Amino acid sequence: MKTVRKLLAILLALTLSLAVFPVLAEEGTASITVTFDLNTTPDLTDDETYVYTTTGYDANWQPVTEEKPAVFPAEDGVLSVDLPVPAREGWYFAGWQTKADVTEADLINGVSPFLWLPGHKASPFGQAMQAPDEVMDLTPYADENGQVRLYARWVQPKAIDSPEALQAMANDLYGAYKLTADIDMSGFAFIPVGCYFKNYELFETAWWTYAFRGTLLGSGHTISGLTLNSAARDIAGYQDTPVWHDDGVTCDGTVGLFGAIAGASISDLILQDAVIDLAGEHAYDGGFCYVGTIAAFDMASTLRNIQVINVTIRVETTEATAEHRDSAYVSVAGLEGGGWNSTVGSCAVSGQIDLTVTTAKSHGGSVYLGGMIAENYANITGCRVEGMKLALNHQDISEKAEDEMLTVNVGGLGGSNTSSTGCTVDAEISVNVAKPVGQASVAVGGFTGSQYYMTATENKVNAAISMANALDPEQGSESVGSVAGRFDAFWALQILQYTPIAACGTSGNTTAVTLNGETVEKVIGTVPELDGQPLGWINNGEYQIAEGYVAPSNVEAVIEKYGSPVPQEALMQGIIWIQAD
Repeated sequence: MKTVRKLLAILLALTLSLAVFPVLAEEGTASITVTFDLNTTPDLTDDETYVYTTTGYDANWQPVTEEKPAVFPAEDGVLSVDLPVPAREGWYFAGWQTKADVTEADLINGVSPFLWLPGHKASPFGQAMQAPDEVMDLTPYADENGQVRLYARWVQPKAIDSPEALQAMANDLYGAYKLTADIDMSGFAFIPVGCYFKNYELFETAWWTYAFRGTLLGSGHTISGLTLNSAARDIAGYQDTPVWHDDGVTCDGTVGLFGAIAGASISDLILQDAVIDLAGEHAYDGGFCYVGTIAAFDMASTLRNIQVINVTIRVETTEATAEHRDSAYVSVAGLEGGGWNSTVGSCAVSGQIDLTVTTAKSHGGSVYLGGMIAENYANITGCRVEGMKLALNHQDISEKAEDEMLTVNVGGLGGSNTSSTGCTVDAEISVNVAKPVGQASVAVGGFTGSQYYMTATENKVNAAISMANALDPEQGSESVGSVAGRFDAFWALQILQYTPIAACGTSGNTTAVTLNGETVEKVIGTVPELDGQPLGWINNGEYQIAEGYVAPSNVEAVIEKYGSPVPQEALMQGIIWIQAD
């Protein structure tokens, strides 16, 4: 995963929920005033300004609730705030518009051309990554008094009772949909709904324009026989008729019911006997491949009570013709290929995943394989991986002289993990990685390959792991844990950007895990250490551990050994407690 996406994930996970902050115009700059209009009646001239409350958190991570006004100043025509999200009984919110009466006839490629997005297109880290810095300017919509009104667009659920109706969700990516019958997809050539363009990685989430951002209510119904066998996407229509901006040149390599979702809500749905076949004649030869039965990519969505039953996923990929990356980047799982700041609860996955990766262009890259979410930065509670078989075979055949690090993360729930509580895993995991020359790190856990950021708590893990890796004896490493293959100190450090006290690692899990038939005793295969001693904490500045004992700062040494995604001066004075039990 590139730095930006990881930073965005933790930033979104720890920022204020729905917080809206006015941006005051500097002296001498033009200012306009923006009013949010609920737009709930046919009379478009009435005043339905929206006053609401938000719940955020202070510096010590304590909840703070406050009322927010409906009118904000915008500096130089740009409103750099998170937008309020209103609720209306029986309706679903589909975004703030510069036009009051947006209809389906207005939509282009499933998106309203009157949809208004906040702030800048690029991420907060975009400047360093040379990302675009496009903004949506409200000035053209202002009246002679500098007033702009943004209108809520409301939609009601559309009934879905056929494969054609399911495919038609692509016609309104911000709409609401409700299954009214079981749907048999056998023989239907379904195209994933929603696109993830490669440069979305550098965008604020709101600018993931063509991701599905709506609602799908499964109502307990079953979608059976879904078959997907191509990672190529035809986006000619997107390029011919862009809504406001060029989103990129391709969204190939993303496969699932949804190619991408962002801020979406999907619930009470059963997917049975789905087949994703990217092997043999359907093999994908690009360097960027994300596969998940529900979604390839997910940013900040909510998934509740989804069952993926008896899924079969076969993926063969090589980065031999990669144009957008210099090395392979592959992430495959039963529910989502990647989830960032997502909320996932009471979901279940069963089936089999066979992943074959060949590095033919470079010597390295990143591979994630998981039962539920592969590259996982989600908040997960009460989920189940049931009788899942996961198999990874990786072979390096590159003749490139320059070596590049290969990082492999495999786990029963996720390739990586952020925050998971009360989940159960029952899985068979097979990992065979052949990189006999050069840098490689292979981390495998019954629950997760690598534990990032936060904690895996009170989960039950039953896993049989087999490994037969061929790695460079000097530059290759492998680690196995009953819960996590390793704990990643590099990424954990950035939590101190947002809160002075945090816990990271694993706690209170119940495990029955074997490696090649032998019981795995270590909960975390590799825990960060200094001077040969495992770290119990990482602190920036002196920290009082107990009365009479003040621990000196060790963050400088940790950064020197493991690196850091952010400079030390950007970290709060605080402590990260490392849990490994």
